[in-house]
Amino acid sequence: MSAQNTRTKNGKSKPKVEGGGFSRSYYRKAFFTLDPYMGRFYKVLSSLEPKIRKSGMRLTYQAYVCGMILTTAIAAVVGAVVGVLLAVLLPFSLGDRIALPFGLAILAGGVLFGYQFISPRLKLSGRKRKLDEELAFVSGQMAVLSASGMTPSKVIREIAADDSNSLIIQEFRKIVRDMNLLGMDLTQALQEARKRSASDEFAAFLDGMISTANSGADINQYLIKQSKSLMNDKRLKTKQFSETLGIVAEMYTTLLVVMPLILIILFAVMGVISGSLGGISIGLLIELVVYVMVPIGGIAIMVMADGIMPKR
Repeated sequence: MSAQNTRTKNGKSKPKVEGGGFSRSYYRKAFFTLDPYMGRFYKVLSSLEPKIRKSGMRLTYQAYVCGMILTTAIAAVVGAVVGVLLAVLLPFSLGDRIALPFGLAILAGGVLFGYQFISPRLKLSGRKRKLDEELAFVSGQMAVLSASGMTPSKVIREIAADDSNSLIIQEFRKIVRDMNLLGMDLTQALQEARKRSASDEFAAFLDGMISTANSGADINQYLIKQSKSLMNDKRLKTKQFSETLGIVAEMYTTLLVVMPLILIILFAVMGVISGSLGGISIGLLIELVVYVMVPIGGIAIMVMADGIMPKR
């Protein structure tokens, strides 16, 4: 979905949302229906605007908020209907029959609203991590191209022409798009890219390019220094990752291999002495260790490892 503004017959600016047919129709319908009544919501949810812009969601802030409120309302209505059906079909008390539709409506609406509220933040975090991981490689490539005598504009166009579909290449394609279609010069295009960047590190890199170009300094030297600095940072992060991964491996061995064995042996010995512990049968305790503790612990370790694992 791409967020561009179009004009309606009455001259009012409306967002053009591009993407999947359903998504485009849904957000457009939400905007056309709810926009006149959303002034207060726009102010209350204004913290979402920069996150939506930097998260790569090709959607205007106004369209997203309208879709967000419409989705919340639909979820609340569905929750209320389900609550009414449950109240009619199941033998609840009168108070529960009255409270159930309201409770499910609030629960369903709140869950959908919360998910949509944090979704731009999650997308922003993912984009930031990818940009930070890819920047060191691209800066090195830019330094090599600049050393061959290319101008900064030509260097950026060469990077944008890369066949890779990585996120940072897409950002450079947007810079070229701004220069070709919107008539911006290189400095203006870099400034726009800096504003929409999800990564502070990438924004600082673009800032340096802008300052170097404006001051007339040697852009090649800047790119070489930045490339070396970013590569050194990446080596340090790789070393830290290796150390962290070692800690995760030790946690796995201790919590999911040694501890379950110790607990099972301990419960087996206690089972010989007494058939229960605190009123709970020893057999049930062993089953909880094997079928609950170990799987949940394994999933937790996998999620932790995936969170720290570089994607490139």
